[in-house]
Order: sequence, then C-alpha cells, then structure tokens
Amino acid sequence: MLELVNVSKSYKDQKVVSDLSFSVDKGQVLGLVGANGAGKSTCVSMIATLIKPDSGQILFNGQDIVKDPDAIRRKLGYVPQDIALYETLSGLDNLKFWGKSYGVGKEHMDTEIKRVCDIISFDSTLLKKRVSEYSGGMKRRLNIGVALLHRPELVILDEPTTGIDLQSGMQILSAIEELKNHGTAIIYVGHYMEEVQRISTHICLLDKGVCKAFGTIDEVLEKSGSGSLSDLVLK
Repeated sequence: MLELVNVSKSYKDQKVVSDLSFSVDKGQVLGLVGANGAGKSTCVSMIATLIKPDSGQILFNGQDIVKDPDAIRRKLGYVPQDIALYETLSGLDNLKFWGKSYGVGKEHMDTEIKRVCDIISFDSTLLKKRVSEYSGGMKRRLNIGVALLHRPELVILDEPTTGIDLQSGMQILSAIEELKNHGTAIIYVGHYMEEVQRISTHICLLDKGVCKAFGTIDEVLEKSGSGSLSDLVLK
C-alpha cells in the first residue's frame, strides 16, 4: 500500500532523512521509532504531503504522492502530536465540522460519528460537553476519532498516548487493534517501547535519518540479538 524508496530530506546543510526505504501494507502496524532528532517527524510529514522530499519516491497504491499529493490525501488519517480540535465547540460539533471538511456527506454523518465513537469509546454524554472540559486523554481520543471519520486506508498516529492517563492510553491501543483487524494500515510513532512492541506488527528504527532496522518485530529482535524493543533502541 505505502512504500518509501530511497527518500532523502535536508534542511540547509543538514540531512535529516537519508535514503530511507520501508513499506506498510493493509492490516499492518508499523512502529516508527528512534531517539529525538532521528527523523521520525520529517518522515511522517513527507508521507502526509506536508513537506516534499529532496529525492526518492513515496508510493501509495502505486501512485507517486510527491508528484500527485491528492492520491493519498483523501485516504489518509493524520493524528499529529498537537491536538487539532476547537476547544469552544462540543465533541459532537467538532466531529461534524471535521467530518464535513473530510467530505463526509450529511446522509452518512450520523452513522460515521457513531462508528468512530464506538472505536474511541465515546458516549453521548461526552459528546455534548465542550472540548475545553475534556481531560487530555479524552481530547486525544476525540482527535483520533476525527481522523477516522472518512474511513482512511492509512492512519498516522504521532505519539498518541503521550501525557495521558493509563485508561485513555489503553483505550487508544484497543482502538488501534480494532483498526488493524479491519485492514487499516497504520504508522505508529511512539517513545514508549513497551506500547510500540505490543501494538506493532513491523518496526522501522531510525537513527539520524537512517533506517537501522526494518522488518517484523520477531525478525528485527532476532537479527539484533535484543530481548526487547527497548534494548534495541538503547543499543
């Protein structure tokens, strides 16, 4: 579904991504890991067509999204680190606003809102409240719900469990499992290696913009001789 082929990106004289290649297919969860400054944010920004690579190809269903960004934009759900919600609106009004922005028609809006609320464990009482009244975990769950309204084929989650309570974190991980089981391709950027190892089918380890390891969890750990993903990242 998604394939990066020898992708590179520099800012001024500093190369932040170098000849990066990996792929993710339907029903797979790719854990994108590495230390701060490893190039993770630049990588997902290129996939989301927010910035262009200097060289290489990013293919989505065989189409080069560098040349044709619209080939992925309608089929991508992007959940950034920063919450992208309107605090003064209710949860329901946020879903309606973003659903309309994603092209969800009026005739399907209620059905799609119910579907994503089931995924993120939101009930009607929560939906009626203003987002400003939500906890951090509730905001992150709603932010994920917003990104799922248009039934994307690929979802990027950039550190979705950072700074939230344990219950919300577990609900988010359960939502990811459900998406995976329904065939959605997912890129999961995270710092909590236990979570990444639990949720991911595949791993891409970045170090200073270079892919140091790519493959299934078992393949990568066996090849590296590491007992866990935490051990691998700390090497």
